[in-house]
Amino acid sequence: MYCLDTNIIVNYLRGDKETLSKLNEISNTTEIFITPLTLCELFRGAYLSTDSENKLKLIKEFTDSFVLLEFDEKVCIEYGKEYARLSKLGKITENMDLMIACFAKVNGLVLVTRNKKHFENTGIKIEVW
Repeated sequence: MYCLDTNIIVNYLRGDKETLSKLNEISNTTEIFITPLTLCELFRGAYLSTDSENKLKLIKEFTDSFVLLEFDEKVCIEYGKEYARLSKLGKITENMDLMIACFAKVNGLVLVTRNKKHFENTGIKIEVW
């Protein structure tokens, strides 16, 4: 089971052949999830675009085929623990990325990203596409 990072979805929406191929390959056999934070980042980008209406339509069509994870207390607790642990190690991770990592960790998902470096200290399973 996979959780898609924002950059994977953006690459898909831009027609990146490698991302299209990978998603088509796994979508029939594996459940795919996205986080509410990823959805926020996608909407932020769409509303900043000069073609907002089209971007919003693409996001809606794409995200309707995946499961949106719930922002629950378990994720919040994990975020607090991980933030404290990484702070003590001097390895701060950007808040949005750390929260996305916590969604993947709490739900036992592999995070698919192109920014491995953003998540390497979080202890989650990562695949780079």
